[in-house]
Amino acid sequence: MSGPAAVLPAGRCAHWVGMISTQEATFRAAIAANVPVFIKGLSGIGKSAFIRDYARASGRHLESVVLAHKEKSDVGGIPTVRESAEGSVTTEFAVPGWGERLITADKGLLLLSEFNMGEIDVQQACMNVLQERQVGENAYLPETVAIVLDGNPPERYATSIDLPSQIANRMVHLDWELDRQAWLDGMAAGWPTSTDRIVDDGDPRTDRLAREKSLVLAFLDAHRHFIHDQPTDPAREGGPWPSPRSWDNAIRVLSRIDEDATDVQTTALRGLVGQAAAEAFMRWRIEAADFDLRAVLDDPTVEAWDRHHPSKTLTVLGAVATYAVEQGSKDVWQAALDVLMHCAETTGRKDVCLRSARLLLSRAPKGATIPSSAEDMFGPMLRSIGAWA
Repeated sequence: MSGPAAVLPAGRCAHWVGMISTQEATFRAAIAANVPVFIKGLSGIGKSAFIRDYARASGRHLESVVLAHKEKSDVGGIPTVRESAEGSVTTEFAVPGWGERLITADKGLLLLSEFNMGEIDVQQACMNVLQERQVGENAYLPETVAIVLDGNPPERYATSIDLPSQIANRMVHLDWELDRQAWLDGMAAGWPTSTDRIVDDGDPRTDRLAREKSLVLAFLDAHRHFIHDQPTDPAREGGPWPSPRSWDNAIRVLSRIDEDATDVQTTALRGLVGQAAAEAFMRWRIEAADFDLRAVLDDPTVEAWDRHHPSKTLTVLGAVATYAVEQGSKDVWQAALDVLMHCAETTGRKDVCLRSARLLLSRAPKGATIPSSAEDMFGPMLRSIGAWA
């Protein structure tokens, strides 16, 4: 049974007031990161009710498309003949009605219900919707539209099937469990109304996004077999597996989860890159994530650079450089460069600093001047590998 989970403070991440279950916290992090979520669980445990309740609580217009009852054209659009003002005739796929309504809504939620009961060609028609958010010929769902799927476990229901691997790799897989105590409490005392619940889909902190990106990239640099490991076993290919796409989604979702909520982080990763990659990353993360990005930028001496494992140094410097570039501030960029210079001087390991130095020196903000000391420190090595003019 999922236990309580901490969530990011108000104004930073999607959350309900109070403590929420691990599965709900994972769901909200994925929605806030705009990564599709596949909720899979037994019939009758309240999956659809939870999704409807979330839509009401977050002020989203809900469109439910039941794939078990749909044809390919219901998702991809019906071919429509159009005549231009010049008289030329073309055939385009019209945007389905549910797509039009979601595009015009202030905020929306697309529920692809009974997803793994749909025919394979109907599921495949959803691929562009899931990752590129494309509906019809040339229309796209805005970023304010969340995408959720629900279904039943194939091993328990003959009418449900395993997802094709290329579809499975586009989402967070979330095994949904019935919270029996919450159901008993709700039935006895009444269910909370939507006004009791607060959902915040604000932007994530850029320092968290930079931190998570740096952690993932440093881990994958040291464990390259996890960058792409598509299952060959038919029993596994319909679930989560590691790929560049799923790791990119993982970075976005992790940036929306409280750094202390390791149960939520693990659940999200298992649902994105699979159990083996998720558990390996979480074990590695324990040491590598032990740093304060803002503190390092304020004072590079807070880190014991000469005692770091190279992977830890790569992680910290990567986070510093990524954050500085995304901020676009001259002062932050200079502070990040000071961190790299201090690390290189302290450790004598300019090679470990090169990836971050290349990023910083090639993306200097407007008005910034590259100090001659930085050019002398990193320029020769970067030029020798063709990484800097």
